[in-house]
Amino acid sequence: MKVIMVMMMVLVTMSGIAQSYTGDTWAQTKQKGAGNITLAYVETPSFVYQADGGKLTGICVDIMNDFVKWCNEKKGVAISSRFIGDGSNFRGMYDKVKTGNGGVFGLGNVTITEERKREVKFSQPFITNTAILISQTSVATLARLEDMPTTFANLTAYTAKGTLNEKRILEVKQKYFPAMKITYTTTSQETLEKVFADPNGFAYLDMAFYLEALQLKKMVKRHPVGDQAAEQFGIIMPANSDWIPVLDEFFTSTNYFSSAPYKNILVKHLGEAGIKLMQSVKK
Repeated sequence: MKVIMVMMMVLVTMSGIAQSYTGDTWAQTKQKGAGNITLAYVETPSFVYQADGGKLTGICVDIMNDFVKWCNEKKGVAISSRFIGDGSNFRGMYDKVKTGNGGVFGLGNVTITEERKREVKFSQPFITNTAILISQTSVATLARLEDMPTTFANLTAYTAKGTLNEKRILEVKQKYFPAMKITYTTTSQETLEKVFADPNGFAYLDMAFYLEALQLKKMVKRHPVGDQAAEQFGIIMPANSDWIPVLDEFFTSTNYFSSAPYKNILVKHLGEAGIKLMQSVKK
């Protein structure tokens, strides 16, 4: 019996190792003059999404393309990249990057937090996110968060487990609306679809999901009193990654976040409406 148990533990361990995401370290890449990096992702409107033909594009994808091009031109190495995973689950992507090795990068709407900094490495923030409180248009506009128990009395909150928006919902519930009903989803995209389908639903979602709803001409309403723009998104890497100094050098040496290519990326994937919304939300 003990032998069987030991064998099962070995098999589980080997399975976990086999499933780990890996890529070449920067040291290996520099030594060989070439390397492969792995791009894990969670599909997020504007940030990582499928264009016509199923090809992945978005703000994060374009930033990494610029980074690879810079490395090839300025560092004299030949880097190739590959996407891995199906992009369906934030927690799954995050955990795989956390346990990854070498040149592994996680792309999507990943908020930089002190807790996560103890688990993974973050790039410099590439955008300030706005979390938006949404519902269908038939819901009365919320004047004050203190009014939630009356204005949202018959509504149900939807939120994806393990996200910062779940944390927001729970904080609002505790502070303003103890009787709030909460239904959990597995992804932010599913949360958005639940609000589309339920006239009595509401949610906190990242700005990109709200913009997607507008593009799809859905009956969605923003409640500006709930806007929050206190968080920033970053690209994540395993804690043992040696790529962070290279990525930092790329951002700083090119003044990337003030550059025309970066601004063009934002306009391309957020649109003028998204840029104006970012500028209008109070910090």
